[in-house]
Amino acid sequence: MAGLGIAFILLLLIPLWLLIWALIDLLRRPRIQWQKADQNQIVWALVIVFIGIIGPILYLTIARPKLRDVAGYNPTVAT
Repeated sequence: MAGLGIAFILLLLIPLWLLIWALIDLLRRPRIQWQKADQNQIVWALVIVFIGIIGPILYLTIARPKLRDVAGYNPTVAT
């Protein structure tokens, strides 16, 4: 029975969490940030929603780093 709980988490909750995280991140970014990064917010929203688990992963690994770069975010610089 414990195997079903782990399968439930892996197959449903993790993809759902990634989808919600990616959409929230996408929606919180200002339009100017999208323009500076030369990315299309609507296209990325469609990718996140319609490509299943791969969509949020693509957004978080391709678009998000570009958006963070134009925002001036640099995690290697200590404050």
